Amino acid sequence: MVKSFQKQPFYLLLIPLFFVLHGFAENFGFISFGDVLILAATYVVATIVVYLLFFFFFRDRVKAALAASFLIAFYLFFGAIQDFFNTHALILSRYSVLLLLFVIVFIALAFCLKKTKNNFSKLNLFLNSLFFIYIIIDLGSLVYKNFNPPVNKLSVYPFAKKNNYQPCGDCAKPDIYFLLFDEYASSESLKNHFNYDNSSLDTFLIQQGFHIQLNSTSNYDITPFSIASMLNMSYLNGVNGGAVSIEDYARCNELIRNNEVIKFLSLQGYHIVNYSIFDLAGNPSLTSQSFLPLKTKLISDATLFNRMQKDLLWNFNVGRFKIKWLAHRLMYANENSNNMFMNLVKKAPSDSNKIPRFIYAHFFLPHLPYYYTKDGVLRDEATLLKEWNRKIAPSYLDYVTYTNTKIKELISAIKANTKGEAVIIFMGDHGFRKFTGDGDSTHFFQNQNAVYFPSRDYHLLYDSVSAVNQFGIVFNTLFHQNFPILNDSTVFLTDKK
Repeated sequence: MVKSFQKQPFYLLLIPLFFVLHGFAENFGFISFGDVLILAATYVVATIVVYLLFFFFFRDRVKAALAASFLIAFYLFFGAIQDFFNTHALILSRYSVLLLLFVIVFIALAFCLKKTKNNFSKLNLFLNSLFFIYIIIDLGSLVYKNFNPPVNKLSVYPFAKKNNYQPCGDCAKPDIYFLLFDEYASSESLKNHFNYDNSSLDTFLIQQGFHIQLNSTSNYDITPFSIASMLNMSYLNGVNGGAVSIEDYARCNELIRNNEVIKFLSLQGYHIVNYSIFDLAGNPSLTSQSFLPLKTKLISDATLFNRMQKDLLWNFNVGRFKIKWLAHRLMYANENSNNMFMNLVKKAPSDSNKIPRFIYAHFFLPHLPYYYTKDGVLRDEATLLKEWNRKIAPSYLDYVTYTNTKIKELISAIKANTKGEAVIIFMGDHGFRKFTGDGDSTHFFQNQNAVYFPSRDYHLLYDSVSAVNQFGIVFNTLFHQNFPILNDSTVFLTDKK
């Protein structure tokens, strides 16, 4: 074995395998084994292709393996390298400096490899042994975690963990439509903070038989945290305010995937229909996930391409480096999702059968980008790019007006197709997150919230209900449950830099 480790460059394939295996171990429970296999196979094939290219140049398998390994290792571990320099030598973490250094070192390495007669037996032994040991350690970690799964630090409160829900045999089981409009502020917030009159929508909802919770709030000001809390009917343990990390986003998405609302409704015999941006257990999203890199993205996000895509992709949306088709695709992705989900929800009632359905639809309305004027005119791409990631109050308010027309169309279609017999929950996941002159952030949480029950029994709803209690009240009303009503509070979050 020692002789093989001296002669054969096994590390060429051990490097990508270790990278994927280590990421799998670090994110145990968030990524399926099948997804990991696909990612590992992709990196291994890419490594072999790179190796073959270098072999044609060096005509020596060890030299080609060393050059390919250096290139692949830099690509895979770029994020770790850049983060190290961010902490210890900031100037070296800049793309212009780090990539230039890599090119210089790589050219020097290639030149030395071309000239040398060394067989690199000691280096082969060292690299093979190093990555073999690393892989053994990570395999051990996976075995341990498989038998001792780590507790999700954002796990919900004990009442939701027990899963001792009782089915209601004699309850009516209407279809339930959960219509989530991202960053839709409450009418009170729009009026008090932005001088916007939203009474036309309120009047429409009241005429349609809705009950509006005027002073409703979300519990968190970032979408995955708000949705995770709402769908689990609990606050999130370990999230008490301040900066949140990518790992926190991952845990939120895992809580959303296997949430208590879905578990309860499944027990009641409901079929789950997912027209949202999140994966639900057994019901993956129809669109790509944009709030948190899930599945293999938790591993691949630190690679050179993904890190540059995250930090530098905007350069290809503007200026002389702009790639038109790519800019257009990125800019209008949410618009395409909005239209797809809107059409699917409108068509859903025509497919109804005896099995009750819970339909969750998540719209990027009136969230950025603000695609339309208040009159429904598509805004030009240059304007959208100018407002990229900026909270422009006038554009947002115009988009609210446009959004209202879509909401009225959607609710009217649902009520017509279900003959008014479906429950409709219309909510924003949080308020409009733009600081006003006084620096107050309370309006970040003031969300739209209106509920339609065919029975018009709204006695359990109260004006200041927060999102964490929304489904508990709905289930207590529809299915005669006793879900606890928690204290309503808010937690201000920011992204960790």
